[in-house]
Order: sequence, then C-alpha cells, then structure tokens
Amino acid sequence: MAAASPSPADAMRPLVVDVDGTLVAGDLAVEGAARLVAVAPLRALAFPWWLARGGRAGFKRRVAGEVALAPATLVLNPAVMEEIAAARAQGREVWLASGSDEGHVAALAEAVGAVGHLASDGRTNLVGAAKAARLVERFGEGGFDYIGNERRDLAVWKRARVAIGVGLSRRLERKLRGLGGEVRLLPGHGGRAEDWLRALRPHQWVKNALVFVPLVAAHETGAASWATVALLFAAFCALASGSYVLNDLLDAPHDRQHASKRRRPLAAGRVAPLPALAVAAAAMAGGLAVAFSLSALAGMGAVLYLAATFGYSLWLKRKIFIDVVTLSMLYAGRVLAGAAAVAIPLSPWFVAFFMFFFLALAVAKRLAELRARHESGGSEAGGRAYSVDDLPAIAAIGAASGFAALVVFALYASSPGVSGLYERPVFLWLALPALVYWLGRTLLLANRGKIDDPVVFALRDRAAWLAGGASVGAFVIAL
Repeated sequence: MAAASPSPADAMRPLVVDVDGTLVAGDLAVEGAARLVAVAPLRALAFPWWLARGGRAGFKRRVAGEVALAPATLVLNPAVMEEIAAARAQGREVWLASGSDEGHVAALAEAVGAVGHLASDGRTNLVGAAKAARLVERFGEGGFDYIGNERRDLAVWKRARVAIGVGLSRRLERKLRGLGGEVRLLPGHGGRAEDWLRALRPHQWVKNALVFVPLVAAHETGAASWATVALLFAAFCALASGSYVLNDLLDAPHDRQHASKRRRPLAAGRVAPLPALAVAAAAMAGGLAVAFSLSALAGMGAVLYLAATFGYSLWLKRKIFIDVVTLSMLYAGRVLAGAAAVAIPLSPWFVAFFMFFFLALAVAKRLAELRARHESGGSEAGGRAYSVDDLPAIAAIGAASGFAALVVFALYASSPGVSGLYERPVFLWLALPALVYWLGRTLLLANRGKIDDPVVFALRDRAAWLAGGASVGAFVIAL
C-alpha cells in the first residue's frame, strides 16, 4: 500500500506508471493489432511491411492510427489503480510512461487521471534505457517513483527513487532488490498454470473424439487403425486448443461484455496476448506436423479444419447463418478426417445424418447465446450477426435440422444395406426414441438459456448419459 503520511519531498515526487503488463493486462500494440485483424483480416498481410519500414515504433504508430482502444474495453490492474488513486489523493502528479504508441496511451492517461504521458512516437520505441533517459531528463535522477513489470524496466528502476514491481518472477525480484534502494511489490494480472490450462480449453477436446466415429461405425477392431486415429485425436486437440486461444484473442473486446465469457483468461487479462499468440502458433504447428506424419490425407484434413477455424474466427462468425454452417462443418470435418486417416469409406447415409445432426448442435449453440443475451437485456449477440428477434427462427431451424437427422437415421435403419453390418438391424430402432429425447431436450434447454455449448453440456448431463447409453445398447443388441 502507498505510504499514509508522505514527507513533503515524497508528496512532490511524481508517480510514473508503465502501461503494458503493469497498468494494463497485455500489450496495447498487440491488442490493437488483434482488433484490427478481427475487423479487417487482410490488414495482417501489411504487418511485416510496417515492421520492416518503421521498426517496432513505426509498427505501433501504424496500428494506433488504424485502431482506437477505448480505455473502458481494457483490463486494468486493481492494485495499480489503487496506487494511482492514493498518489492523486496525496496531491502527487501521476504520469504514464509506455512503450506503446502515444495515440493509444493518451486516452488511457486521461481515463486514469494522469496529468501527462510519455510514449513511443513512431520513431523512438520508449522502453528500457530510452525510457529511463527520458524520465531522468524530465524529472531528474531519483526524481520519480516508477511502477513496472518486466526485465527491461530494470534500467528505469535503477534511476527511480522508489521501485515498485508488478507481478514479478522471483528471479526478476532478486535482480530488482540487487539494485539497492526502496522496493515495493504489487500483484500482477495472473498468468498461473491454471489460467493457461483454461485458455487451452481441454474440456473441448471431447469433440475430437468424433475422429473415432468411423472406426466404430465400420466395426473396425485393428489395433493399428485405432493407434493411427488416436494420434490424429492428439493432433486435433492441439489444433483445437491453438484455434481457441486465437479466437479468444480476437474476441476479447466482445467477451468482456458477455456475462460468462468475460471470465475467460484472455478476456479477464490473466493471460497476456503476446505469449498466448506464441502458444497458439506452437500448438497449431505441432498438430499439423503430427497429422501429416500419419498420411497426406490426414494432414490435408487437418489443414482444411484449421482453414475453416481461421475463416470462422476472422470473418465467418459474423456472417448470418454461414457461421452455424461453418460450425457444423468443423464437427463433421473431424469425422471425415478420422475416416481419411485409415481409408474407411463413408456411406451417404452416414454423411447425411451427421451433416444434419451437427447443424442442429451448431444452431443450438447460437440459440443459447441469443437467449443469454436476451435475458441480460441486450438486443444483439456480441460480435454476431443476430438479434434477439431471430430467436423463433433460430429455434425452428434447430428443430428442423435435428429431426431431419433422425429421419435419415430411421431411413438408414430400414434400408436393405444395413443388414450387411448388423445381424438384427430391427433393434436399431430402439436408439431412435433416445436420440429424439436427447435432441429435443437439448434444443429446449438451449432455448431457455440453460446451456452454453451443447457438446460440453452433454458431458455433465445425466440425462444425456442415459440417452447415450440407451443408444449404444441398441447398437450392441443389433450386432
């Protein structure tokens, strides 16, 4: 906490606050670039050119010129805000000093009550020694207190009167204390292992179990085939986690306005954007490498899945109904990749059933989001092309898709070709009531706003497990 009774000299000494990773979770340039890509994906192609021509300072200037960052949409560190409030209450000046561009920093400085700011200007990247020199030039040696968070701030702390560290590692804390002088520590934005695990969304990996569906449907028992598809499952888990992190990075401004999504690690500021981007890239590269090591077809399936995911994250999720078609294709793509990995042919019945079935699940997901938005008093789904007025139509489409899948299943169960796989195909009809119950119940609960993701919800829902068990039992009896 700030000192309660500062000396006259202390009261005259300004408090200088770093921005990226200190006052704000993450980096303003990275967040600005992510928002620019979210609204204009092709602008990302210019990033290497901006960096080559203007260096980091020039890149930050271009991003700041393209995207404004409203302070209300940023995640601020409460502990740092308390320091700022305490300094202002004591009559001290508060300044922001940041490596981010002044176009972004100026609005933030005004929002937190700072009297001024120092920032990168398109030519000078104001970090480390450059920042220290600028502060000493303005306030004198030891003429300011400084709050920072990273190794480059050591050059500034060394020349400050009081060094205040935010969320420091033990190693950096030791280096800071080794400088001598007064040191204080504040909590950071997070970044615990639990936050990183949540950002990767391992609970969503269950969707990748769809790669095993062709093996089950073809009654495949070969160990080699199952081992191959198990590796494909691991590859899709890596691809999915990387794409979820990327999607959360692009969606962060909208997620912060959402009742539940605002608690996601990236939206809440507990995971920084730049490290998250590196983790996402590594996960996706690893997933592609594993998929191509299995076969060219498996690799191409992974590439198509990733391309659809990118398209969804960057553009398609904001296009009316194209978004749900893309979601359904992402579900179906896992099934197709599993079949391609071990060269299992898929029947038209199989493809038709899963296309309608996955479309129903995708619509249920959007239906639940719209209902949640309606219950919270909003008129539109954040970042989506729907309004709450679309609820009846979306519900009808979901029901039509789900029951179209069930009709396909019924036609398959009564088709002549089914006798080649099942000795007692008539017992397949026993699965139909369970599927009708589960789909109908899922769509009703989505319409009531009781679920978020229908697949993840099914894992926790006892009724879904009972319906699934009854369906599996019907198939076993039919064998």
